[in-house]
Amino acid sequence: MKKLLTILSILISCAVNAQIITGGVIDVEKQPIPAVTVSIKGKKTQASTDQDGKFSINSEGQNTVLVFSGINIQTKSVEVGDKREITVVLVKRETILDEVQIVGYGTSTQRLNIGSVTKIKAEDIERQLVSNPLAALQGRVPGLDISATSGVPGSSFKVQLRGQNTINTSRGSVPPMDNPLYIIDGVPFAAQNNNVNQFASLASPGVGDTFNNAYGGLSPFNSINPADIESIEILRDADATAIYGSRGGNGVILITTKKGKQGKTELAVNGNVGVSVIGHTLPMMNTKQFLEMRNEAYVNDGLVPSEIASSSSYAPDLLIFDSNRDVNWTDEFFGSASYNSTFNIGLKGGAQYTQFRFGGNYNKSSFSLPGGFYDQKTGLSLGIHHDTNNKKISFDFSGTYNNGKNNSSSGTNLLLTSNLQPNYPVPFDDDGNLVWYYKGVSLNGGTVPSNPYAYLMQKYEMNSDALNANLLISYRPLKGLSVKTSLGISSFLTDEYKGVPKKSLTPQYNYSANANFGNSSATSWIIEPQATYNREFQKLEIESLIGGTLQASNNSSQSVYASGYISDELIRSISGAPNKNASDNFNEYRYSALFSRLKMNFDRRYLFSANFRRDGSSRFGSGRQFGNFGSVGFGWLFNEEKFIKESLSFLSYGKLRTSYGITGSDGIGDYNYLSRWEPSYFNYGGTLGFSPLNHANDEFGWASTKKLELGVELGFLDDRFLLSVAWYRNRTGNQLVNYTLPISTGFSKVVQNWGAKVENKGSEAVLQASISKTPTFSWSSSFNISLPKNQLISFPGLEESAYSTMYTIGRSLSSLYLYKYAGVDKETGIFTFYKEDGTVTSTPKSAQSGQFNDMYYVGKTDPEFFGGLSNTFSFRSIRLDIFMDFKKQIGKNYLGQVYYFYPGERANMPVELLNRWQKEGDQAAFQKYSTLATSKAGRANQVFAKSDAVYGDASYLRLRNVTISYEIPANYIKRIGLKHLNTFVNAQNLFTITNYKGNNPETQSFYGVPPLSSFNFGIQMKF
Repeated sequence: MKKLLTILSILISCAVNAQIITGGVIDVEKQPIPAVTVSIKGKKTQASTDQDGKFSINSEGQNTVLVFSGINIQTKSVEVGDKREITVVLVKRETILDEVQIVGYGTSTQRLNIGSVTKIKAEDIERQLVSNPLAALQGRVPGLDISATSGVPGSSFKVQLRGQNTINTSRGSVPPMDNPLYIIDGVPFAAQNNNVNQFASLASPGVGDTFNNAYGGLSPFNSINPADIESIEILRDADATAIYGSRGGNGVILITTKKGKQGKTELAVNGNVGVSVIGHTLPMMNTKQFLEMRNEAYVNDGLVPSEIASSSSYAPDLLIFDSNRDVNWTDEFFGSASYNSTFNIGLKGGAQYTQFRFGGNYNKSSFSLPGGFYDQKTGLSLGIHHDTNNKKISFDFSGTYNNGKNNSSSGTNLLLTSNLQPNYPVPFDDDGNLVWYYKGVSLNGGTVPSNPYAYLMQKYEMNSDALNANLLISYRPLKGLSVKTSLGISSFLTDEYKGVPKKSLTPQYNYSANANFGNSSATSWIIEPQATYNREFQKLEIESLIGGTLQASNNSSQSVYASGYISDELIRSISGAPNKNASDNFNEYRYSALFSRLKMNFDRRYLFSANFRRDGSSRFGSGRQFGNFGSVGFGWLFNEEKFIKESLSFLSYGKLRTSYGITGSDGIGDYNYLSRWEPSYFNYGGTLGFSPLNHANDEFGWASTKKLELGVELGFLDDRFLLSVAWYRNRTGNQLVNYTLPISTGFSKVVQNWGAKVENKGSEAVLQASISKTPTFSWSSSFNISLPKNQLISFPGLEESAYSTMYTIGRSLSSLYLYKYAGVDKETGIFTFYKEDGTVTSTPKSAQSGQFNDMYYVGKTDPEFFGGLSNTFSFRSIRLDIFMDFKKQIGKNYLGQVYYFYPGERANMPVELLNRWQKEGDQAAFQKYSTLATSKAGRANQVFAKSDAVYGDASYLRLRNVTISYEIPANYIKRIGLKHLNTFVNAQNLFTITNYKGNNPETQSFYGVPPLSSFNFGIQMKF
């Protein structure tokens, strides 16, 4: 009985002391925080909050202290006392690991994401003062290689994400450049980053060797206002891209525009003005040096300069032009400063159920050339979010519209004006009119006179209208279930004009004016219904997604060439021309898909993801229109393991991740499985004829890319230092190519699958550091580097194919097979080159019949590595941002373009070519001058331009961006109704450290406009 009373006493005591404590956990904005660990201090008892932030835990007595901890919150201890229910407010820990990332059809965080994703935020974009958002990504994203094609305003950018996957099977053509899939607010945009112009201009000079700018043109991304962008996410590996199926083979870039936020209405006004100048250019010969070159060339050729126009040694620059005149034509045409101005306005705000943002923008950039050329855009943006009262239904609308105007010259020879003789006569008379002759001879010394300033009159104009809009309708019928439909449209319209007025042509031959008129339309609509379901089972969180895609794209273009205008006043009228020739083009593309995803998170440390997509494309024949793609990924947050916490206390974050999957491509153009015909340019008996366009083949199917990635992410000292390292390997097979056919078939090529396999592999690393953070001073830094490697790992039948001298197994697709330069022969003064057997000659044998003969492998143009380094310093109200990018690469130097001409001819040359052979025994860098293409030196010129001498180190380290800003203290600006006032100065492309031989290692175009150095002043205001 006594024992029984003792037991009862103990039980009663326990019942009195034990209690169940319930409550909720919220943040400072009163939003519930799920997955918070709730523990009793000094005990092993634990619980966790659910999706609504609720918890329940058994205490073991009075004076209980609860400890609240989590991976993205600041730990907090709370004395409960005799309370049975409590509400705890926790402060979220500020770390980029828990910032929201936009991923395919959803969101995630760096901490919980298995995929390889980089986020560029609005503040990173806004500090760079660029008009094209692609420029804001240069050097900031691992694996993403971006370079400008020109410094002409509105010009395009070359973009590749983790290398080239597709082989080029058309010898002599411009190699294809695989681009990522671009999506703006859920709507695909600018397929393959294709240029939007049809006609040549200063930004698009052509594909020849003269300008070395085969990818040049006007960029579709110039129609996007960077100030409207909230974030840009770059998706690389299979886990991140397989949800996009065949469209994600080359990676994905997601652009999200700014939206409204709940709160007081806020007006933001930003503006900046600036000046830009062309940076380093190679000095050209002055008149004395040029005339010395010309005279010496005639002596070498055994010719005597003549004043007779019909003579083979006609030399007006030596005998007629003023030898005392000396003009630097590079400075004359490109030495002036250009000006730019940008203004943005944004109005945002909203209440509990409706938020909005409205934006407007204006940007104008002039050219460094005379002629009043400019690139201008004006745009509007709108973002609206609305919830019903019960928040079960929501509507999200985002839309942007931009009108662009590019006004320049269609006379691409303007880019060659640095070649003008320094004693070239004055091109104007006393009244400012163009002249064509000097002392009775043509200015250019040719049969048909020309005047370089006439090119300024040959106008090129493009007007563009870009619209991108998306409506997302969401319905949440049950807890954790969301059903939504995304409706999007993208439209890009262009109207082009290219005119050659009569006044820009020599009057002697009574030429008539001519013009080109063009327009194009690229319209795409997309519908994507989706359903997501989130469920939590104690420590297991599950997120599932299922959806579909219907997309249609229509592309059309028309072009009219009009000639015979009797007056320049009529040149902008098609009907005013007596002669007209028209052409048009239309393509229609249909795409559909089903997709799904399953993500699991167990105990906030073990992660799993699986994606599946089935695509259908109108680009394939019957039976081959559908393809399956998918991925699996695993992640382990090992820093959450107890043994790691106890043994590596300095490690605040650690994750291992891996993914494998298959993406693909249908990027081969439309209708190639059909036999097509096109109108002939010739009539027969008054009837228009037709000719076959392509060989039909309905047997080709999807290309595929298999992606494998391993990654480790580490955080140290409460995530002040974050390191991410990844290794990847992408293998693309079943290549879709234009296979070359013998001419006897009647066709030059046919589309088919090819068994060649291309591998892109490499390593990437990102280090982010918060080095110092005090109330008055902070210093943060970020460094990234990519080390890619591209190689062809298989090509069945390569040795017997037409491509045996284009590719080699184990080498890059960008491999260079060139003559190997051996120097200048001391006896003859002629360039020499190594033969196959190691001896030297001035007439090496080219590759033919499957043999390389005297052509050598000399390297590749893929970068060895590239990356960027940014530093941000803040002291009180002053902020300094410095960003540098770098690249290790081989590129084409200036010699590849100047030797398109012949040193010794009438074209001026860089001063460096003065180091030439003059007499027997000379050891010189360049061969002797010659005026004749048929001389030994002239023929050696042609070989030299195809040798490794015209390639060299094009590596660089560039100070890309520097911004100094000062925020005016609030107590000074409140009086005038301002909430925020910030002033800044900004400089772009301040200097470049390089050994490159040429004007700029990024564009590698000697006869082109390099990226400009710009200096800006701006102001940012908020009301």
